[in-house]
Amino acid sequence: MPGKKWTCALCGGEVVEGQRFTFLPGMGAVHVECLNERLLRKGGEAAALAAANEVLLYAIIRLKEAERAAEEGEVRSKIAEVRREVEKAAGSLAQLLSKHV
Repeated sequence: MPGKKWTCALCGGEVVEGQRFTFLPGMGAVHVECLNERLLRKGGEAAALAAANEVLLYAIIRLKEAERAAEEGEVRSKIAEVRREVEKAAGSLAQLLSKHV
């Protein structure tokens, strides 16, 4: 079964579930690489936001991997809970990111 697909609001290319991407308010899906390129060109606060976003997205990917690897039960539930918290933090950061794109 193929994953979900979107169009990158920055480059117009296809964004496929499993790729590194994020959602920005008012824009939709964007490739992390496209976002970072734009933010790093601006420097300053925009570059700092790009770095923080990179850490959160990496954590989400690794937590999803750990969640799939964990057996059912307490460990898997706790990893899922932590992943959801990191996803909330990434969503909160996305509000600022969209202002700097």
